[in-house]
Amino acid sequence: MNPSDHEFELERQLREVPVPGDLVARLQCIPEAAEIDAALDSQLSAVEIPDNLVPQLHQIAGTPVLVTRSIRERSGAQRQPSISWAVAMWASAAAILVAFGIGWTLQMQQNRGLASNDVTTDPVANHLAPATPTESQLELEWLGLTNDEVAQSVSAPNLTELAEANLLAPSLSQVSLPASLASPPQPVNIHSLSEELPHDLLANTFLMRWQPLGANPAVASSFGMPQMIMPSSSPVTFLPETKQYDRDFLLREASHPFTSPQDPAVRATKVAVTTSQESFENVVFSERPWSPELLENARTEEWLSATGKFYVPGQPGKVELRTAAGPAVFARAGTQLLQVGVVAGSADPKDRSPVHLTIAITPPENEEHALRTWMPVKIALRETIENLQPHDTLTLVVMSEFPYALIEDATLDHRDQWFAALDQIEPGQASNLAEGIRFAAATSLTKPGFGDIRRPLIVLSDRFPSLDQATNRQLRPLIENASQQGIDFAWIQLENENYSSILPPPAALDGMGRWLVTNSLRRLNRFLDQQVHGASTLLGTDAEVTVKWNAKSVGQYRLIGYQPVGGDFVATSHTREIHAGESATLLFELVLPEDGPNDVATIDLTWHDTEGKLQKASQKVSRLQFASSWQATPMSLQAAQLTEQCLALHQNSYFSRRRGNTTDELENWTSSLNPAFKQHASYPRLELLLPGLPD
Repeated sequence: MNPSDHEFELERQLREVPVPGDLVARLQCIPEAAEIDAALDSQLSAVEIPDNLVPQLHQIAGTPVLVTRSIRERSGAQRQPSISWAVAMWASAAAILVAFGIGWTLQMQQNRGLASNDVTTDPVANHLAPATPTESQLELEWLGLTNDEVAQSVSAPNLTELAEANLLAPSLSQVSLPASLASPPQPVNIHSLSEELPHDLLANTFLMRWQPLGANPAVASSFGMPQMIMPSSSPVTFLPETKQYDRDFLLREASHPFTSPQDPAVRATKVAVTTSQESFENVVFSERPWSPELLENARTEEWLSATGKFYVPGQPGKVELRTAAGPAVFARAGTQLLQVGVVAGSADPKDRSPVHLTIAITPPENEEHALRTWMPVKIALRETIENLQPHDTLTLVVMSEFPYALIEDATLDHRDQWFAALDQIEPGQASNLAEGIRFAAATSLTKPGFGDIRRPLIVLSDRFPSLDQATNRQLRPLIENASQQGIDFAWIQLENENYSSILPPPAALDGMGRWLVTNSLRRLNRFLDQQVHGASTLLGTDAEVTVKWNAKSVGQYRLIGYQPVGGDFVATSHTREIHAGESATLLFELVLPEDGPNDVATIDLTWHDTEGKLQKASQKVSRLQFASSWQATPMSLQAAQLTEQCLALHQNSYFSRRRGNTTDELENWTSSLNPAFKQHASYPRLELLLPGLPD
């Protein structure tokens, strides 16, 4: 049995466990521990103690031990009563044996008749009856006193009272019948919480039903190095409670099934979209890139968000809808793809002053180091130049062994030169952080600073801890002097903020500008954008998309990604933020009838702006939007389709297995990608994932 079937069987058993209807009421009736202790104390305090208890205990403790003499030491007068007492006891024992034999014979004859009736009436009960007792179990036990007990007796009982006693009754009352002949005791009727619970409290179904947090087969397991448990940024509401939606398939295969909008319960799809890129960055930029443990927990919507930079840009300060449609080249013929994008424009305020941004970076030490630290910085710097206004400039300083300015005063018109300059930085170069800071500060001071022109300086390196005390003492006056002349410093330690310790800033940088520890591409983008625009990048929160399907035009559909997440604790104040330049993607596979109407769906977007007001946007999707071929598919949909298929092949997901998709097929469609991708600033995001991209 594979793990998915095993989890499905556990889920089925879990649903069949009965739950008492009055469970809550009975739990509330159980007294608290303090009340039980008080009741016990009151009952114990009511016990009366005799007045002469203490003297009696002292008397018992002070009495000497009784010593009995042997029978041989007794005199003839004392020995004669003992002999008569022994003769009487042996006579009593003989009578008891005769009475027991008669009673045993009668009982056995009666039981044989009962056994014959049981065999004819209830063969199952006869089969389940306990086995016949062995001879050793039926042996008679001596019920009288032994010789030693007789010798230790102080005084003999009255023989007349013993003779008058009924000898048969006590013998029958003291002899215990075998277990098969004895009647089972009646259970005590106790009303308690455990009456309707399973007998085996360690059973899987009981533990799954009564665990405090429950057991969810869809809970993602964590592997690898210890991680900080971050709350989920995409709580999913798309889980219809209808028979037409196969929820068991979703939990078993970790992907949404096809469903039909003919059922009114699934005619509308509501999804809380996310712009998170966490799983994409963990897989690509971690210390163990592309490891199976990280790929197992990767989420499609986060990969689509990371590579969803190929939409038409939104207007400044706005959150807008984007749609694209075309053939699903990795599915069977006739299957279409619908892409719904939520795009945030820039955060550039109106009539802001120009900015002269200077960026200084240490070159990577080796290839592995380059992928973990330099590649996120390179992608962020490529996308930063897209945010410049006509009067803004960029300067790049390389803090190598001999620091130098790689490119100065680059504007929006120098995109190609800026990209080429970033490509010239190769791993393996020696670095000099202290001299690089001095050189970068001198370069930034050469930029004009009249009026309200801003001159920020951002230093990115993973070697700040290498600055010793002597170097810090020399750098401190230089940084203070540059700060007094209008240079706004920012220091970024390129290190994983979740796995590593948060380092304090060196003494030379403490209090001189902003200190940040991260190598996240998403955070670097936000920070650089904020330095360029001089304003917050937050544009909205809690975006939700509702797709209302036309039942006459759509035969079947399924949502790709956004499977439910379990096991996370999400704070009540947690919000899904949308920052400038970010995007979220919904991807649907559709099966459209040939003779349906043109209207396919209506898409509604809701979000809250920075002031907390609810904003709405709406857009219709028509059959006329669906591209006729792969070459005619918009860039955003091409990138989304290749990204989704790349992750599906790595995870060996259900639909990729069923369709027999291969890496060669992925390379074939990648080779015919739109040539305009290479000129795009976000091209390296896609290049990291796909094989066979054109050079």
